[in-house]
Amino acid sequence: MNIRIKEFIRDIAKFTPQYHATYKDLSEEFTVSKLTRKIKQAILDVPYYRNNDYKSYLPHDDKDFSIHAFPILTKDDISGKEKDFVSDKFYKFLLRSENTGGTTGKPLKLYYSPTLSFSRTVYPDILYKKYVGKPLQLALLRGTKPSDGKLVERVGMHRIVLSSYQLYPENVDKYIKAINDEGITCLLVYPSSITVLAQLIKSKYGKVSLPKLKAILASSEIFSKSDKKLVMDVFQGVTLIDFYCMSEFAAAAHSIGLGNYEFNYNYGYVEFVDTGEKTVSGNKICKIISTCLMNSTMPLIRYDTSDMAEIDSEGNVVSIIGRTSDFILNKNNDLMPCIITPRDRSFENVVAFQYYQPKPGMLEFHVMVNDRFNEEDFNYLSQDVEETFPHRLIDSKVVVKKELKKTKQGKLLRLVRE
Repeated sequence: MNIRIKEFIRDIAKFTPQYHATYKDLSEEFTVSKLTRKIKQAILDVPYYRNNDYKSYLPHDDKDFSIHAFPILTKDDISGKEKDFVSDKFYKFLLRSENTGGTTGKPLKLYYSPTLSFSRTVYPDILYKKYVGKPLQLALLRGTKPSDGKLVERVGMHRIVLSSYQLYPENVDKYIKAINDEGITCLLVYPSSITVLAQLIKSKYGKVSLPKLKAILASSEIFSKSDKKLVMDVFQGVTLIDFYCMSEFAAAAHSIGLGNYEFNYNYGYVEFVDTGEKTVSGNKICKIISTCLMNSTMPLIRYDTSDMAEIDSEGNVVSIIGRTSDFILNKNNDLMPCIITPRDRSFENVVAFQYYQPKPGMLEFHVMVNDRFNEEDFNYLSQDVEETFPHRLIDSKVVVKKELKKTKQGKLLRLVRE
């Protein structure tokens, strides 16, 4: 679909009853009775739950209701049977469908009503209202290409697109000028794109002054704390919002700056199931299990999102680690999360990075670098990679690359495996 048409649809969506109902729904206080009601409705209306006797998991007394009694759904349970998960309340031929994919390796076909697709903008709009205010002048730096090879293109009354494919040192001033000249108050970005832009600005100017820019909203990729700190140092005084969401309408959360993640339970009821793995800092690595509350078209009960969260001793969601596909296999065939904790000096001249595993027990840490990257930088980074992925567990090395692999949507793949 043409980007201009997409932006027009997003604008008119704000006048629909579905949009306003969703806005109210996501803004209110969550109650367990709402969760119970949604699950009971799904069991009545969805063929998969009826055929698999989900009623037997419901207690006779609402006071004894426990979601933990229900089985956990995986992508394998759904794949190939997607239509069985669509509610009878909807005519399938009127529904929209789209495939997930790009980073998980197991795409699913998702069905949803056209009005539900309008609601994708509601959560970000709540964040815009709180952290940006009016006027909202939005610039997209997230994979979409401006037409005719342009670096910047206006696609709506309040939106422009900045190319994420021309982030080179010689263009850095053009990006700064476009953001200033267009009066941009918020950047909507992929973490990988804004990190590269921040690195280029830091290399040339150290930091940048953009008086009208109030916030940066990042989504769709993992945003490490080291990259967040870099962006915050370069774009000083700008609120950095990391927005976590997924195509399945299963869970949504946001983090401000380097803060913890706050999940909206009206969007999806979330559980954190301990995997038994721990991060280097000793925090638990947990599966994110979600029950859809916003999506009545294709409700999913206790769905394993394939994402992982890092939970500290007080129960705070410190970080979203990523997909189970973001784990590599060491020499013992044990899973190791793709998390590296580098020293600031190590990443000083690194523009972007990616994990590459040619086979179990081997790992290459691929990096895009600027022209100041030297042997000392390489040695620093190699030491950090070795400390994170010791050779007794995995044969690891740093490899400098001109380009890193991306999905068709322009997202930087966190991990590439053969």
